[in-house]
Amino acid sequence: MENVTKSVNVTLAHTLADGNCFLHAVALQLNETPNTMQAYEFLMKAIETESRRNKNHYRNFIDENSGRLDLLVHKYLHNNIYDYAAGDLIPQIISNALQKPIHIYSERDGGIWKTIVQPTMPRNINKLLVHLKDYHYSALIKEKMHPLIKRQRPDD
Repeated sequence: MENVTKSVNVTLAHTLADGNCFLHAVALQLNETPNTMQAYEFLMKAIETESRRNKNHYRNFIDENSGRLDLLVHKYLHNNIYDYAAGDLIPQIISNALQKPIHIYSERDGGIWKTIVQPTMPRNINKLLVHLKDYHYSALIKEKMHPLIKRQRPDD
């Protein structure tokens, strides 16, 4: 991961392992609010709004045996229950809600894999960077981007 952090000039910022680590990783990168807790709450509201507004679109990706989209999203956001039916849609819902692509760098099989989640109709070229290792997400923060977080290099 050190090669990735150096090549894109970012620092790995560890996140809370509470079941919503992906939300925390994205929230650390939002400039809409002055602190990370407000950004996290902003993000939760954006996910609820986007999933309701475009529920017919997202329903196409959920097996009918998995349950209702609104209940799955609620369990994910408020009960920290990562149900794969809705949980795997969360990056796409966030990308669409924020109109920003999300680049996910995963460490697996001895290598680094990059997945890009694109919004349906992107209007913003700023991307969000996320790191995934052992089913836990952390943020990849641009140097000098967020003065409130404690930065940690991957080799620390």
